[in-house]
Amino acid sequence: MKLDEAIRNRKSVRAFRPDPVPRETISNIIELARWAPSWGNTQPWEIVIADGVKAKALADTFEEEGKKGTPPRPDIEMPYSFSGLYKNRYINLGRNLLTFMGVERDDKESRMRDYLNMYRLFGAPAIIYLVIDGELNMPYSCLDLGSIGTTICYSALEYGLGTIYLAASMHFPDIVKRVLDIPENKKVVIGIAIGYPNTDMPAGVFRSDRAPLEEILHFA
Repeated sequence: MKLDEAIRNRKSVRAFRPDPVPRETISNIIELARWAPSWGNTQPWEIVIADGVKAKALADTFEEEGKKGTPPRPDIEMPYSFSGLYKNRYINLGRNLLTFMGVERDDKESRMRDYLNMYRLFGAPAIIYLVIDGELNMPYSCLDLGSIGTTICYSALEYGLGTIYLAASMHFPDIVKRVLDIPENKKVVIGIAIGYPNTDMPAGVFRSDRAPLEEILHFA
């Protein structure tokens, strides 16, 4: 797949088939992604994969927390509100997704099911965690994690796989560390769910829009 095809075809997948992803395939994806840009070549990323029983254990435990309404307790600060243009984009994403899935605004049961589905990793058979040393400078090092994470998402397309940056997967880093044996001095930054898209489900084919070029590009 050409680079421009990968960039244009990538989307956040919210419905996966249960088929396991071979570990060799995931290793090949990471082998390619490790060449992602890194500030000062510091390469601060550490990558931990949860698949099989470990991925199921995380999904089951996350879902329990979600049903209890447990508030997130992430290792890194999360954005809980947006304003202006950014708020509109955020709201429109949720509205367009639910409309595409056929979920009515007052259908609380379906909305709750969709909410809990995030904690179930959207059915993905594996999740790639990006972890960082707690002593590192977070803003710049997190930029590097975004760099390798995005490269992972593009690289996965070569194998017919879909991905999604999944904030819900890092809401409870203490659970992640316990299940995956991650040391306490590490910070869980984000998880990327990965698997074969379930194209029979609307959430498996939905794609969000992007702002037009003239809205974001300015020559000084």
